[in-house]
Formats: sequence, C-alpha cells, structure tokens
Amino acid sequence: MSFFHSLSFKIIAIIFIALLAIMIGVNYLHVEMQSTFFEHTIYNCAERASAFSKLALMDGMQENDREQIASTIEEMSKTPSIDVIRIYDKKGMIRYSSAREETGKIVDMRADACTMCHGESTEFTETSSDQYVRIYDSPRGHRTLGLITPISNRQSCYNADCHAHNASQTVLGVLDVQMSLEEIDSQVEKLQGIVLITSLLTFLVLAGASGVFIYFYVHRPVSSLIRGTRALASGDLSHTIELDRKDELGQLVKAFNSMSDELREAKSELVKWSNTLEDKVAEKTQQLNKVQVQILHMEKMASLGKLSSVIAHELNNPLAGILTYARLIQKRLSKGETDPDRCETMVNEITLIADEARRCGDIVKNLLFFARGREGEYRQADLNDVIEKSIKLVQHKIDLYEINLEVQLPPDPTVATCDQNQMQQAVLAMIINAIEAMPDGGRLSISLARENQTASIHVSDTGVGISREDQQRIFEPFFTTKEEGHGTGLGLSVAYGIIQSHSGKITVDSALGKGTTFVITIPLHGPDQHAQEKA
Repeated sequence: MSFFHSLSFKIIAIIFIALLAIMIGVNYLHVEMQSTFFEHTIYNCAERASAFSKLALMDGMQENDREQIASTIEEMSKTPSIDVIRIYDKKGMIRYSSAREETGKIVDMRADACTMCHGESTEFTETSSDQYVRIYDSPRGHRTLGLITPISNRQSCYNADCHAHNASQTVLGVLDVQMSLEEIDSQVEKLQGIVLITSLLTFLVLAGASGVFIYFYVHRPVSSLIRGTRALASGDLSHTIELDRKDELGQLVKAFNSMSDELREAKSELVKWSNTLEDKVAEKTQQLNKVQVQILHMEKMASLGKLSSVIAHELNNPLAGILTYARLIQKRLSKGETDPDRCETMVNEITLIADEARRCGDIVKNLLFFARGREGEYRQADLNDVIEKSIKLVQHKIDLYEINLEVQLPPDPTVATCDQNQMQQAVLAMIINAIEAMPDGGRLSISLARENQTASIHVSDTGVGISREDQQRIFEPFFTTKEEGHGTGLGLSVAYGIIQSHSGKITVDSALGKGTTFVITIPLHGPDQHAQEKA
C-alpha cells in the first residue's frame, strides 16, 4: 500500500493543516496586538508631548511673545519622531508652525483632519482627547499620527491686559502635534518578518516532530502488523512482531504474537493428529484388506460350492437318463432280445443316450466359455449376414411355434470388426430366448441400425415378459426362468460376455405380459485394447 494512502499520512496531513491554521491565526493576532501596542504607545507619547508642548508654550502665549512661541515650537520639533507642530486659531489659520512656510495659511475646516472636531459646522467643541487622534499617510511617504489638543480659554487669558478674550469663549485655538510612525512601522514590519520566520520554523519543527513521531510510533507498527497479517495468511505461522510498548499498539502487537503462537501450536497439533490419523488409517486399511481377502476367499468358496451344486444338478439329470437307458439296453442284450421291435426301441434309447451325452458336453462347453472365454478372431464381417445365418439356424423353431417374423436390415452391408462366430452365438442366444418366451406364438422383430461408428441390433418379442426383479439377474450364470430341464441358464450370460469382449453393451426393456426387447450395441471399429485384455 502506498504511504500516501495510509492512515499515517492522513493523520500527518491533518496535523500539518491544523498547525498551519493555528500558526497563521496566532501570528496574525500577535502582529495585530503588537501594532496596536505600538500605536497606543506612540499615542501616549504624542499625548505627553502635546501636553508638554502646551505647558511650554503657555507662558509665551500669555505674554504674547511670538518669538518665544516660534522658537519653542522649532526646538520641540527637533525631537525625534515629531514631524511638525502647529497652532491653529479658532478660524483655522495656522498661527505658528515648525514649518514656517505654513504660517498664516488657513486650513479647510471640512477636511478629514478637521471634521472629527468641528463636525459639519465650523465651531470647535472640546471632547475627550482620544477623539482627537488621527493616523494618515504623510506626503513624505510614511504614516503619521496627529494629535489635536485644544487650547482652553483660561482665566489668566481672558483677564490679561494684553489680549483679553471673552470669558464665554471656551477654546482659543488648537495645538496640533504630528508624530511620524515610520520607525514604528519599520519595527512592526521587522517584527512581522521575525514572527513569520519564527512561526515557519516553529511550524516546521512541530510538523516534522509530529511526522517523525507518527512515522515511528504509528506507521511502522501498523506496517509491521500488516506484514504480519499477510505472513499469517500465507501460512507463515512463525512470524512475530518485535515491539515493546505499553500503549494500544503495543497491546495489539502482543495480541497478534499470542494469536500467532496459538495458531502455530494448533497447526502442530493438527499435523501430529493428521500423522497419527494416517497411521491409524493405514493400520485399519491393512486390517480391512486382510478381512477383504478373507471375505473374497469365502465368497469364492461359496461361489464354488454354489457352482458345483448347480453343475451337479444340471449334469445329474442327463446322466441319470443315460445311466437308466444304458442299464435297460444292457438288460435286454443280456436276455438275447433281438427281435426287430426291440432293436428299434434300443436304437431310440441309444439315440436318447447320445443326445443326453451331447447335452452334458454343451453344458461343460458353455461353462468353460463363461469361466475362461476364448480369444476372438477379429476381422471385418457383415452384420447382415450374421443375423441372416442366425435366423436360418432357428427357422424350424420359428415355424414350429407359429411365430410371425419381421426382419429389417439396411440395404447396404454393415461391416464391423468382430469375431463372426461369437457374434452369431450371441445373436442366436437372443433369438432363442425370444422364441422360447412365446410358446403360444407371437411376433418376433429383428432389426439392425447404424449410427455414427456404432451398430445396434434390436430383438423384440411379444412374449410373457420379464419381471423387474428378474431383469437384474438374467445375465447371471445358471439363472433361468424356464422350467427345470429346459435351460441351463448360461445362454444370456455367454452372450453378455461376448458383447463385453467386443466393447459393446446389452440392454433389456421388458414388462410382464407385454414382451421383451434386447438391444445389442457394438462399435464398428472393433473392441479397444482394454476390452480385448479383459476378454
């Protein structure tokens, strides 16, 4: 984060602005107070000088000694800071002046310097002395403070023989003392410069001290807290902040370090617990693996027992028939029965024995195929031919069961990479299963469709259907819904294995009393390597 966007910068900026405003206000008031003090001081000096001048001139005026008055005024005007001293009569004529060229001139009674005493009229009225002070710009280029002191008509004046005045006249004239403010203004200006420099230095010192204080006591600790928080967020729980202070930031740093220690300890505990958990999981996994091996062994033994029982049951029926008819033939031959009728019966019985023996062989062959399978001979074959040959093999059953056959094959060859004999066996199993599901006749529909790089064979019947429970088991070995002695329960299982070895799938859709539809789907490009390895 940029320093100019930080809280420290905002605090420093606020302090700087506040200090600047305070310093400006204080300096302004200080200069104004100093100026007022100097003006008041010079006013007091002017008032004293005026009073002193009035006393010094009093004897000359009572004696009507004009030379003495002029000389006294000239000597007093040599006092530093006094520009000019004048005496006006009541008509506004300058009777005496330190600037002799002004003597005898009459001033404008309505000038700014006169109206403060005379007002709108030309009569002079005596008021308090502070009303007779005026400050104006002198033609010499500096400010001047003028103090007008009225010369009152005392008893010694209107009783004198030389120039007696009317006793009713209160003011005989005015003493005007003008003092230069040039030196005071110069001092004020110097004072303003000194105050300005002092204030600027004070401002810089205070602002700098505040900035340094805030930087070291606020900005750096806060920055350390920010870095520490980011370190904790990134996973560095060993990060601590070194700050030994007892203020709020010190307490915050202590809380942060305490939180870091607690998080580190918690993480350590979690790591230990995780390692312990991993060891326990590994131990339990080994135990479960052992138990699983035992369960698999037990399942294999149970499956083997079940398989042996089913095989024994399936083989017992034909073997029992073979044994029975073999004993009958043996008995007849031992009696020497050779008449033609008996010989024909024995031939039929021998044929039955051969059929039952062939049935035993089929059971064993299908069982071996289901258990081990055999390596397929994959080459390009037309699925149209596979379906047609399968139909020819069961055409006599179709006719025997009086089943209506509907076949829909594409006009062009549907070539797929497959084992033609295995595919024919799988399709034949589907057709035989459909035929045997319609003992009282029905409709058998066989169709072939191609979509992209797959081919789908649909075998539908209108037979008895398969329940939902049996649909979950129809591809299990030795599972059959047919009557005992009419099926081995291996046909669909073998077909399922064949289609799986071709990287295909078999789906079934059936409802009781409405029929069944089997759908075989295989890729046209042949099985993938993984499927061949499984096969």
